[in-house]
Amino acid sequence: MWEWVAFLGGTSALLLWMSRAQPFPEIGGRWAWAMIGITGILAIATQSPRNTDPDLPGLIAALVGGIGVMFGVRYTSIQKTDVIVAPFTGMWLAAGTVSILTGAWGDYDQTEQIFGFILATLVILLEMFLFWKGLIIGVQGITWSQAALRQLERGLIDGDRGAISMFEKSWHTEENWLDAMSHAALVRIHEMRGETTAAAHHAERLERLGGEDSVNNAWIQKVESCIKRLRVPISESE
Repeated sequence: MWEWVAFLGGTSALLLWMSRAQPFPEIGGRWAWAMIGITGILAIATQSPRNTDPDLPGLIAALVGGIGVMFGVRYTSIQKTDVIVAPFTGMWLAAGTVSILTGAWGDYDQTEQIFGFILATLVILLEMFLFWKGLIIGVQGITWSQAALRQLERGLIDGDRGAISMFEKSWHTEENWLDAMSHAALVRIHEMRGETTAAAHHAERLERLGGEDSVNNAWIQKVESCIKRLRVPISESE
């Protein structure tokens, strides 16, 4: 049981730590704390006067991991807001599935063993794909752009978690329209702050990509509406 507690707790803590570097850290953070809570319950169960079913940790890991993978794939592929929930919950799914299958392996007939081997292989291959998709490819530029706009709406501009830093991470080598969106936003942010050199730099880069005609007008209006709300307190403080 304590091996399971160490594994589940370690993966949960690593997810919590890595979520801090994500554009939307609260997604991975919520899952990490939920997984830590489940691990804590299992740790408490080891002190029970009655023996805990040895298959219980594997069943819980497979169930929670399966649910986490479904949500994680949605975050990664559809919402494009997180890339680490899927691979970390996939670790739980893979470990739990293999544990369940190997626990009763001796009771299976040949057909069931073949099916179990194929199932375990598919789950492991899925985890390898999720790991590659989430931790090797990493966060897409559009995700940083979405997070930067949220920070701009909040009035958080400077620092590692500020809008400027996030817009500067939202480049894409193949999707020039995403680069243009970021440059258009940075031009307006630097102009608002009176940073003419930085604004001119991004304006020049924007022109190389086709100018503001290459940027969706709704995006420009959204950025300008956020900046308009920020100008009032800034002018008053001056």
